[in-house]
Amino acid sequence: MKKQLIAIVAALLTVGCSTNNKQQGDEIAACVDSLFKYIPDHAMPQNAEKYYTKEYYNLLKKAWSVPPPVEGIGDEEFLYYFIEGNDGCEGEHKITHTNTTVNDTIATDVFTYTHPSGTVNTHKMTLAKQNGQWVIADFDSTKALLKTFIDNNYLTPDLAFMEVKGRVKSVIYKSKRKAYFDEQGNITKYCTEFSSTHNFNDGMFDEVDDNGDVEVQLIRDGKGYITNTYDGPGGSEFFEYDTTFMRLTLRGGGDGGYWSAAKFGFDAEGYPTVSIVESDLGEETETDPVRITYDKTDSHGNWLKRGNEERTIEYYE
Repeated sequence: MKKQLIAIVAALLTVGCSTNNKQQGDEIAACVDSLFKYIPDHAMPQNAEKYYTKEYYNLLKKAWSVPPPVEGIGDEEFLYYFIEGNDGCEGEHKITHTNTTVNDTIATDVFTYTHPSGTVNTHKMTLAKQNGQWVIADFDSTKALLKTFIDNNYLTPDLAFMEVKGRVKSVIYKSKRKAYFDEQGNITKYCTEFSSTHNFNDGMFDEVDDNGDVEVQLIRDGKGYITNTYDGPGGSEFFEYDTTFMRLTLRGGGDGGYWSAAKFGFDAEGYPTVSIVESDLGEETETDPVRITYDKTDSHGNWLKRGNEERTIEYYE
């Protein structure tokens, strides 16, 4: 009878893990068996949204949207190895359930997983009721790890524009250049050194002692990257990016026949570098790249002092 019950439940699991208030450990175990294939294995699980709580799935989706760091996987490694070992959960494997607990709305299942290679690891899946079905709420306590990873590494084109990552609320330079962001990493207001010291009145820019905070015009490309800014008499700037790694590669400005720009890159050992590119009446020169020294960084890895540049960064909690 028990085997028949498990078989019936397993059949139902093809469309989700539906249970009633009398669900027992063996039913949860069968549920875990069917949901296991949706655990990330070297990639974001595809067509699996309905098998996760909204919160956990959104965390996975946001974490996988973070561009890989230039120097390698690094802190992102856990995203590739939810299931340990390069052979992942493909091929013949075995799951042995060792401890299952369940109440009306939450369940946990601890199990050993034998890889096709013979390696044995222990995992823990947490399930929650969503629309009457058991879905994945956490796996090996990675929900907290995902939140931390996103807080420290989240990137958007607008965050790249200001050379920051994570859930940034504002960036304010000592020079009074500043940007404010919404919780999705989009700039809501941007001011330059000039526009932060001038007010715009009746078609004129008037210099003020306190911040004028005249908002600067932003021009974007088709991918949403800010390529040009314009703040009236203060002038304009132009920007270029490495869109694979979502990072700023060039910031310049000028008018008439002259412009100059800082060009950012990395040397052969992976250290960040900067060179200065100048163009005078079409004649372009570029200095040799030099390593950038970050004199001060914060706990999120964003720099606070770089050469003669200083800034403060505020984050969303």
